[in-house]
Amino acid sequence: MLALFFIGISLKMHSMNNNFNDVSFAAEFLHTVQPFNALDTVDLQWCARKLDAVYYPQGKAIFASRPPPGLAIIRKGAARLLDKDHKFLDKRSEGELFGHDIYFHGELKEYFAEAEEDCLLWRMSDEDFKQVREKFPVVGEYFSSHLKSRLKAATKAKHTVTQVRDLLTRKPVLVNSDVSIRSAAQMMSSENVSSILVVEDGVLCGIVTDKDLRQRVLVEGLESSLPIRTVMTENPMSIPADADVDTALLMMLRENYHHLPIVDGKKPLGLVTAGDILRAQSEHPLRLVRDIHKKNSIEELVELSQRLPSLFERMVHLGRGVGQIGRMVTHITDAFTVRLIQIAEQELGPAPMPFAWVVFGSQAREEQTARTDQDNGLILDRDAEEDEARWFSRMSGIVCDGLDQLGYVYCPGEVMALNVKWRVSLPRWKRYFDKWINEPDPKSVMHSSIFFDIRCVHGECSLVDSLQEHAIRRAKNDRIFRRFMAANALSHRPPLGFFRRFVQEDDGSQSEGLNLKHRGIVPITDLVRIRALEAGISEANTFRRIEKAIAAGVMNKKDASSLRDALILINRIRICHQSEQMMAGEKPTNFVPPEQLSPLMRRNLKAAFMLVQEAQSALELRYQVH
Repeated sequence: MLALFFIGISLKMHSMNNNFNDVSFAAEFLHTVQPFNALDTVDLQWCARKLDAVYYPQGKAIFASRPPPGLAIIRKGAARLLDKDHKFLDKRSEGELFGHDIYFHGELKEYFAEAEEDCLLWRMSDEDFKQVREKFPVVGEYFSSHLKSRLKAATKAKHTVTQVRDLLTRKPVLVNSDVSIRSAAQMMSSENVSSILVVEDGVLCGIVTDKDLRQRVLVEGLESSLPIRTVMTENPMSIPADADVDTALLMMLRENYHHLPIVDGKKPLGLVTAGDILRAQSEHPLRLVRDIHKKNSIEELVELSQRLPSLFERMVHLGRGVGQIGRMVTHITDAFTVRLIQIAEQELGPAPMPFAWVVFGSQAREEQTARTDQDNGLILDRDAEEDEARWFSRMSGIVCDGLDQLGYVYCPGEVMALNVKWRVSLPRWKRYFDKWINEPDPKSVMHSSIFFDIRCVHGECSLVDSLQEHAIRRAKNDRIFRRFMAANALSHRPPLGFFRRFVQEDDGSQSEGLNLKHRGIVPITDLVRIRALEAGISEANTFRRIEKAIAAGVMNKKDASSLRDALILINRIRICHQSEQMMAGEKPTNFVPPEQLSPLMRRNLKAAFMLVQEAQSALELRYQVH
């Protein structure tokens, strides 16, 4: 029992100000506590010296929030917060804070704190607390407002993505620009390198490779006594040393570079090759995409798809942002889809008319995770004749069946090119949207929420552009239709019940949890989609929709940024849980048991859900939905 441990110890323990070991221990703990986790070690130790350790037995009153008591951080145990009538407001557990101003259900209230169980706190006086807030703006901002700033702090996780500087294994091989070609070639030979960096006054000005020496010197018959600047590639593209490896590799693939100088300011630190990066990251998404386009059969693609789980786990483990993970996972799905279409065309011959293979939902938004089904269709240039319709039916079968074999299961609602209803001409697609908008009912609104998220993956993308322009123009000019969409969006509520308690659901396997997709992600994407339609925005990605909606003036910047932060946090919890399930050999789901989350993470998740509720209330008022 915690109480027994403290027998004989006074209620207020000794100050840690002069005990370095205690300070180090407290600083290490503060590193796990928001917002202090944004500070470096020296600053954390400075804050730790402001703390006193205090013990309260179960049921003991701690303090009231008025007058300001300073800050309390729970080291062990739990405290409950009560209003002036001693009614329960909230509970705080290990690693959580109280003493500062707290908003309950969006309302700032005074409260009393008492120990719900034996409780060990680290206390900071009000004077010291003020000093800490003034000294560290990130801490001050966190405590200056309520949910929005705190949620933003929760999304600022430090990523561990490898930087290009981490790939450097040797000092750069440099020559001055006035050195002869012969001397530079001799240095490359003695250093056993295939390229050399050229500098002037220590600043990078060029690069020379083996290929340059062959083609620009030997083939052209140049004198080897000429200065190396004569044959160098001037002012080569370079990358800062703190850039991540994905940025470097994308730059090399886009520019078709094989060598990329790494710089600190203008000073060259070395260079990397695409091979260096791919060797360092054997499960890199771009390597998988490159391999996909080399395969010539579905069986070979299925074998490649076995690499997806470990690749997803690696992306999560490296700390990549949820937006980046969504784009990478979707890019892989796109690559599989395009290759299957190409394999179908090799088997069936060329398409009888122009077409566009389109995707909907999370793939269209570039927001896929480890668990996803397929939502796709075909837009044909015109109505198909019987033979032409047969060709597209067979092609759709090859692609959709192939995707299912790769792990992208059939859509439960049959929104696939396999379904002849979603394999029609552009004029017919336009008539679909006209009918949904003119006669909005639950089914047509459901279809709209799917099909307004659309993106071309292969074929004549101008067909998709034409459909989007038509559909978005109609929706933008029809408030009644958008009102129906708003009512549908409000049917997906965050999983919070009375007293902000989580509402769990059964995922069908007798295991309960929070449905983070349908009760967390979907409410946000629905809200943002409606606002995008108000502004006539054709972008599908939710994050980019938010930015464009802000620019168009249909979303308040502060509120929109908070909604984006909520989306990031909910999605991060979701993908981390999916990664843990895959590492345990389980199938990934969208259901997260709240007891598996830390107290701090549960609190942040509740804050995210509350912000979604605020945004839904604003939408409800805007469209007078009751």
